[in-house]
Amino acid sequence: MIRAVVFWLHLAVAAAAGLVILMLAATGVVLSLEETVTGLAERRYLVAAPEDAERLPPEEIAAAAGFTATSLSYRSDPRAPVRVHGAQDRYARVNPYTGQVLATGPGGLERFFEGAHNWHRWFNVSEGSVRRARAVTGAFNLAFLFLLLTGPILWIPRPVTRRSLANVILLRPGARGARRDLNWHQVVGIWSVLPLAVIAVTGVATSYPAVGDRVYPMVGNAVPAGAWAVASASRGIRVDGAIPDSVRVPEPDLRAVLATAEAWAPGWRTLILNLPRPAESEVRVEVRGGRAGQPHRTGFLTLDAASGAGRAWESFADDSPARRAQQFLRYAHTGEYWGLGGQLLAGCFSLAATLMVWTGLSLAVRRLLRFVRLRRGPRE
Repeated sequence: MIRAVVFWLHLAVAAAAGLVILMLAATGVVLSLEETVTGLAERRYLVAAPEDAERLPPEEIAAAAGFTATSLSYRSDPRAPVRVHGAQDRYARVNPYTGQVLATGPGGLERFFEGAHNWHRWFNVSEGSVRRARAVTGAFNLAFLFLLLTGPILWIPRPVTRRSLANVILLRPGARGARRDLNWHQVVGIWSVLPLAVIAVTGVATSYPAVGDRVYPMVGNAVPAGAWAVASASRGIRVDGAIPDSVRVPEPDLRAVLATAEAWAPGWRTLILNLPRPAESEVRVEVRGGRAGQPHRTGFLTLDAASGAGRAWESFADDSPARRAQQFLRYAHTGEYWGLGGQLLAGCFSLAATLMVWTGLSLAVRRLLRFVRLRRGPRE
């Protein structure tokens, strides 16, 4: 009796939410490849780095873009162009040695992944409806979690024998039609239920601010506070005290700022230099030692705009436990927190979810057609 109730609840939720869950899973697969694909695409813009040549000053690179720049993004690879970012996601790739503009963006590839992001997070709705749409995606994550929790109850065979257990944990290559769909649905579900449950739970936490406010303080105590060690003291770089607001520096020396940031973290992978406004005496640099979704490998360095002297360093360990938990859950959802391997694993499990939903919907349609045929009865 209980098994029958669970089955019909499972079927009803799957039929109601299946197509949306399929879209979320499919876009999750696409997004898991974003950094890898865009990284490969960026290789065509690599430049020849002249021997012993120095990069142009940041001011000249920013001016070469031809628009008002807000930040410069440097990569540790000396062949990589500098990305000069402006307003409204506009950017230009600039040769750091000659000032030549290699390309401007965003291009078609960036727009494609941006569209996948928007569909995955909030159904690509207009900005004013984003909050409500995120709540809806959270509801579908809850529905998916329900399917993951009830699925094993239905998949575990009765009675449990070696043969019946093999049917739900091993693929049957010779199966066809409904038997094949059921076998794939069960096998993929059994082997991926736990990672997919983590993806669904983290998706719910990031979709509902009220849920996150309760979850983050609890999870924060379990998230390691350790952060990227930059070993700045051993390199003779110190953090000076803050300069009073009355002291203004009219001409920032961004070359000195960049040199300090590079020496601060020798293992850096990306530096994002936020250009100061005319009245500002400080420059803030985001220093990444890993990929974009690894906050524990990221820090923020505040420097004096005129001298390049360091004023403050903020790392993952300096965040509150709730803030650490928020970032951890955000990037655990995508697997990015654990680097390329974690991101690709998340993509594989998203692909598994796509297959599960597809086979589940196929089984539901087959059942519906069989029911319709039975209602019509034999032909006269």
